[in-house]
Amino acid sequence: MTLVLVVSLLPRSAAYQKDKLFADQVPLDMEMDTNIKFLKNSESDTVFFSSWLKFKDSAGNPDSIPVDLRARGNSRRAQCFFPPLWLKIPNGEAKNTIFQGNRSLKLVLPCQEGENYNHLAVKEYVIYKLYEEISPYYFRTRLVNLTLIDRQNKKAKSYSLNAFVLEDIDQVAKNYQAKQKKTGLVLPHLINDTLALSQDFFAFMIGNTDWSNTTQHNVRMLDIGNGMYVPVAYDFDYSGFVNAPYALPYDYLPIKNVTERLYRGICRNPELTEWVRAYYLQKETQLLKILDENRIHLSNSEFDSARAYLSGFFDILKNDLAFQSQMIGSCQQYETPAARK
Repeated sequence: MTLVLVVSLLPRSAAYQKDKLFADQVPLDMEMDTNIKFLKNSESDTVFFSSWLKFKDSAGNPDSIPVDLRARGNSRRAQCFFPPLWLKIPNGEAKNTIFQGNRSLKLVLPCQEGENYNHLAVKEYVIYKLYEEISPYYFRTRLVNLTLIDRQNKKAKSYSLNAFVLEDIDQVAKNYQAKQKKTGLVLPHLINDTLALSQDFFAFMIGNTDWSNTTQHNVRMLDIGNGMYVPVAYDFDYSGFVNAPYALPYDYLPIKNVTERLYRGICRNPELTEWVRAYYLQKETQLLKILDENRIHLSNSEFDSARAYLSGFFDILKNDLAFQSQMIGSCQQYETPAARK
């Protein structure tokens, strides 16, 4: 089975086809006000803060809906001024708007104010678009030009941010008519090997070590009904491709900087490994094109460094010695339970 076959047979729900929010990829203009201090200081997963989300509909007319907000991510909350947000839309409020069908959304914000941090958020958004090209199972995203008004002081302050919205995992599962594995470990032999290996390559491509299929760390597993799980990756801000100033590799890893690539994939069948290698080489032009299409949102230096980083991955794939030493020679050995008996 190849990824091409997986894509061609992939079922999509009717709601997926009708979703207006993600059907249009023109950056969405949004405005929202909140109290950032309250959001960051609230540690409860059940406490939300009310706000209004202003936007323009598909015809360019102003519209608004009430939303409930809470901060996400403990590390980002501690290190950043702007925490990632969770948006909940009250039942019925999104009807007849571009948000219809999306009761829950993640809003990914830059860590701090300033052009450099805006560019980092855009680069993480680009990674999601690269992942769409590689895997048939993904979170849909849309770039946002966000005006965020902070009312924690008497005089409100307005920030202009590059951000993006990310659909909720519940919606992703509905899109593929799948079930989530919400708890428990996921052993490697229970995951579709082609998709798992493709994701291992992807993590190496973007320089991401902050993930785990087994523990579902920055990966969610979907049961599509064929006895195997499929991985859906997210949260890429600790990758070398983004190269955020707050991102550091885990101290137990043999790298000192997130821009150093480290392959953390499971050792797989050599024929399958060569097939995925060829699959990525086939995708090189399209992946670089996706980055090129988002050049308008990046400074020249950020674009050049991102393109050089992406090209460096393909240089490794094209060099047998580099591929063997940096990827094949670093894969993690794993025996299935049956093989251990």
